[in-house]
Amino acid sequence: MVQPLVSPNSSTDQPEKPEKIYLPRTSESETLQKIRHTASHVMAMAVQKLFPKAQVTIGPWIENGFYYDFDNPEPFSEKDLKSIQKEMVKIVNKKLPVIREEVSREEANRRIQAINEPYKLEILNDIQSEPITIYHLGEDWWDLCAGPHLENTSELNPKAIELESIAGAYWRGDETKAQLQRIYATAWETPEQLAEYKRRKEEALRRDHRKLGKELGLFLFSDLVGPGLPLWTPKGTLLRTLLKDFLEKEQLKRGYLPVVTPHIAKPDLFKMSGHWQKYKEDMFPLMAEDEIAAAEE
Repeated sequence: MVQPLVSPNSSTDQPEKPEKIYLPRTSESETLQKIRHTASHVMAMAVQKLFPKAQVTIGPWIENGFYYDFDNPEPFSEKDLKSIQKEMVKIVNKKLPVIREEVSREEANRRIQAINEPYKLEILNDIQSEPITIYHLGEDWWDLCAGPHLENTSELNPKAIELESIAGAYWRGDETKAQLQRIYATAWETPEQLAEYKRRKEEALRRDHRKLGKELGLFLFSDLVGPGLPLWTPKGTLLRTLLKDFLEKEQLKRGYLPVVTPHIAKPDLFKMSGHWQKYKEDMFPLMAEDEIAAAEE
């Protein structure tokens, strides 16, 4: 009789499932807000240390990290990002205290004039309330900021911070104003969270519909039509139809009743919804028997 290699009563070694790493949303985590706000200041300090002619503008936290906009005579390069990140590590290791200070508008104006930072002056003029809040990194760098921040740069983990990319941006989002350079970065509580964020980001890029659509020949775009308006190929149209049919069947199973509404309507409808007042210039007017109709968005 052949004996089993493993007794039925004995336990077998099962491969351990990797521990699921939770990535909190910035908007829901005050800790992450402090980390990213402080990291953005550390990055700005590092940039101005390496590029003395660079002027700072704004540097908020965003959902997956933070960014800072700079006015620098020369464009930043990927090599510069590595140098900036190394300088950030030095600042973190200096264990600089992050000090909150409240000053009068006049004092803030005087200090900004002394360091010749015109963007900070414009930001100051937009602040309605007083006193004005300033955050210092040690004794050598400061910025206008409402916070919140960590208490010391040493609370940042350099292995959980990574500078990601460089992009162009207009001051105040206005193309008639100065063109700035935006450095995007991410920061987390632990290196494990950073690694998980990078894994998810790579996976999202791999599944990006814009990438897949082009590779699989599902749709294409034309400047004559406009950005974000796909022209479906026969293969893409078939896939779109199959998905639409599947969704309609599932909705019917669950008690949904479909309706069809016109693609155009009289302005009265859009005035009621508020679209006419805000988007009138972008809506396409149609004339019919002395009445105006507008295409829906």
